[in-house]
Amino acid sequence: MRIAITGSTGHIAAALIPLLIEKGYSIRALVHEKKPGFNSSSVEIIQGNILQASTLPDLVSGCDVVIHTAAKISINSDHDPSVYAINVTGTKNIFTAAKYAEVKRFIHISSIHAYQQYPRNELLNETRQYCSDKAHLYDRSKRDAEKFVLENASAEMETVVLNPTAVVGPPDQQPSLMGQAMIDMYNNKLPALVNGGFDFCDVRDVAEGILNSIHKGRNANTYLLSGEWMHLSVLHQLIMDMKGQKRNIPVLPGWTAYMGLPFIRLFARLKNQPPLYSKESLDALLLASKNISSKKATEELGYRSRPLLETFTDCINWYKQAGMI
Repeated sequence: MRIAITGSTGHIAAALIPLLIEKGYSIRALVHEKKPGFNSSSVEIIQGNILQASTLPDLVSGCDVVIHTAAKISINSDHDPSVYAINVTGTKNIFTAAKYAEVKRFIHISSIHAYQQYPRNELLNETRQYCSDKAHLYDRSKRDAEKFVLENASAEMETVVLNPTAVVGPPDQQPSLMGQAMIDMYNNKLPALVNGGFDFCDVRDVAEGILNSIHKGRNANTYLLSGEWMHLSVLHQLIMDMKGQKRNIPVLPGWTAYMGLPFIRLFARLKNQPPLYSKESLDALLLASKNISSKKATEELGYRSRPLLETFTDCINWYKQAGMI
């Protein structure tokens, strides 16, 4: 079986490609600008860009499955129109190329952010409504891309959509946004925490879910891949325990963090660096659902999520070995 994968230099692909190689699949990986983090005779590199449709036929020609992991993740998406272009137009481009090449299955990696998060304490599963037009641009981009893929499913090219929560875990070479936050926690670079948290899932479990969806999963169906909700203060304490250090830092109420946004943006501009947090990231930490179900993925894809203690322990050890902390 020949599989084409986009986003091949990203976090999810770094965990997925070794699994595909282990299964003996022949892989074509789309590479745009970043250097691939893999080296195997089983992987054929195709230079291209999902925003340039003319570069995509070489990727998908003769393939049985396309796994579309490419996306732009941003905590400032409302001020970055490229997020919508990459996540929606890019998805339409690769989907169209796959359909023209007579690919049999299109696996689209979406996000939990495609869905309405309120009320946050009620069960969120695949029946939840999509986010509204008032949502942040990133959320709307994942919603619109997902809807396009599902609405254009057919018997000739089946589609399966997977919606992970906040993806963490090794390998994490870039690192990811949450990975960088963990590194900053370990290095005592965060002056305070926000009184919030998120549902975290292990990238290795997500990769297994994607692998299983090659042969499992119903056409035109979505599957939530969740893990466990954890407060940031609990995560910080886990990291300090691993470091063998006692360090208590303030935990700010949400309203205080929101009031501090102008100063955070000003400080970031003065330092010529990304802001420590944004309204978008605060909304995710303070308002996102705390009760996300992966029951459907467990029953139909065989998805399993490991304990977060294992995930974060492996994370810190991996960052140490990589020289990041």
